[in-house]
Amino acid sequence: MKKSVRFARMLCALLVLALAASMALAEETATYDVVYSASNPIPEIAANVRPSVVEVLVSVESWNAATREASVDLTGGGSGCYIQSCESGGYILTNYHVVEGGDVFTIKWLDDTEMDCKLLGYDDGTDIAVLMFSEPAPEGALPIPMGDSDALQIGELVIAIGNPGSGSETLFGTVTAGIVSGLEREANANNFTRSVSVIQTDAAINTGNSGGALLNAKGQLVGIPTLKYMYSYDVVFEGLGFCIPINTIKDYISQIIETGVVVRPRMGMTVAAVDGPDEPMKNYPPAGVQVYEVEKGGPAEDAGLQAGDIITEANGKRVYTFPDLTVEIDKSEVGDSIELKVYRYYDKNGNLTGSYEELYFSVKLEMLD
Repeated sequence: MKKSVRFARMLCALLVLALAASMALAEETATYDVVYSASNPIPEIAANVRPSVVEVLVSVESWNAATREASVDLTGGGSGCYIQSCESGGYILTNYHVVEGGDVFTIKWLDDTEMDCKLLGYDDGTDIAVLMFSEPAPEGALPIPMGDSDALQIGELVIAIGNPGSGSETLFGTVTAGIVSGLEREANANNFTRSVSVIQTDAAINTGNSGGALLNAKGQLVGIPTLKYMYSYDVVFEGLGFCIPINTIKDYISQIIETGVVVRPRMGMTVAAVDGPDEPMKNYPPAGVQVYEVEKGGPAEDAGLQAGDIITEANGKRVYTFPDLTVEIDKSEVGDSIELKVYRYYDKNGNLTGSYEELYFSVKLEMLD
């Protein structure tokens, strides 16, 4: 009898432990129910946006004088985003490096529809280009709404949609997801001729994704994938993708659609970065941006700058490089003035004077043709 009681008690204890263990396991796995439930926005975003991300095909025309034959040869491509409709068709946003050097442009939609496009305009400064198509977009393909890239936070969910690969090996409409890994990264890789701070993400971005979509959790376009770091010296990097923030290029996109060109203000001088001490010394000019040539009749000459001057501040911001200076120029509009702090070690003949002057100039910006 006593053995039966002990056995029953042991059985009850085991059942209690098993129940507790199953409850603990349920608590541990409860979070997965959230990830794979209807509250996960990625499937809906993918369904809505994939039809609006196209493959951009770039070809070059050539003429063979010996055979007297013309040919159009496919040379490359990437991805593009349908961003705006118009009466006869619409506009595709992509990277300039995707279309650079091309003569003939075609877009291919998710449903395999192909359309000829014309290059409306581009801005190599921020590596963007706009293509225009003149047919109705396929059913289900709607312009992707633009979001606010300035509102992004590190750790926030982002989704990338594009077409990695090339030719017959293109993986059309690939969707990857990750987080915002960093903001305001200075990652150039020769993609830009202006200073552009980019979004870093660990969402998978590969060759062919350039010009595609980076979306927030609302399905809004917040960036354009433009480059990926693969390696540096003997170190291999993974999960380092970079995207142009949409707020950086919104105005340029509008300018291209309206006029075909991007207009920037200018100061009318040629400059280059020079190294030196952080603060001026009698015989050692400070690090900054040195003026090499001043355009006759230009804004810089009108303000009083001359060759040899070293710019160390623009609108109160310390500048060491040309991109530092262009950041302040690009914040301004034609007709605005930029306040410059300058050190002058040279006379008008370019000779060192053995001393320096601390000078301040206000340069009224003109239009850059």
